[in-house]
Amino acid sequence: MPLGKIKRKSEESFSLIEKTTREFSITISQMISESKKIVDINLKLEKKIKENMLFLAEKLLSQQDLLSGAGFALYNESTTRSWEIAWLYRPQSHRLAKNYCLNKASQHLVDYQTFSWFSTVKETKEGYLHGPYVDYVCNSTYTLTYLYPVYFDKQLIGVAAADVMVGQLERILRDTLANERLPIVMTTPSGRIFFSNLPNYRVGELKSRSALIAHLRSQYFTLWDEDSEYGAIPP
Repeated sequence: MPLGKIKRKSEESFSLIEKTTREFSITISQMISESKKIVDINLKLEKKIKENMLFLAEKLLSQQDLLSGAGFALYNESTTRSWEIAWLYRPQSHRLAKNYCLNKASQHLVDYQTFSWFSTVKETKEGYLHGPYVDYVCNSTYTLTYLYPVYFDKQLIGVAAADVMVGQLERILRDTLANERLPIVMTTPSGRIFFSNLPNYRVGELKSRSALIAHLRSQYFTLWDEDSEYGAIPP
């Protein structure tokens, strides 16, 4: 059954992203705990910790072709206008990664502490799938990001994250469909489209009310199509 194949492949991909990001956040937390010190008086990541984070991110990218970026965003409750990012990303059509070590002085327009995804992770204290959105900082393409909070002494100190370019997911899903002429739309739990082979349903947009039928609601996505020929797929 075509929808069944899409379901399995999609859940496999999203589960991998979630698992990788969760383990990444745990490793960062352990790394910081073992160092006994996260930041100096200026709320900066220690150089050694930052280097270790980038090394870990590079390892993730080398092991997981699905991922296009990974890193850590520092946060401090007492100084909301101070922030810092240690990030590694893989440009499109390249296997080698490049790193970004950003802070408020170098990138004053990238204050992620004001973004909705940071607020969501902070408030729910859980993993969160954000997007699709256009990543203007790294690849300038539609991206999905999975985020996990990182704690030190029970205090939120930042967010670990991993990116996947939507185009990579699209290739996987189109290969899974192969020659099947099956019109479908797939949305994230928040309702944003990340895959569509139907006109008028564009990636990144919120799916509007329509005649599409929801055949599957996964914890990672909802799969829609135009008719009920295949029936609902059990979760």
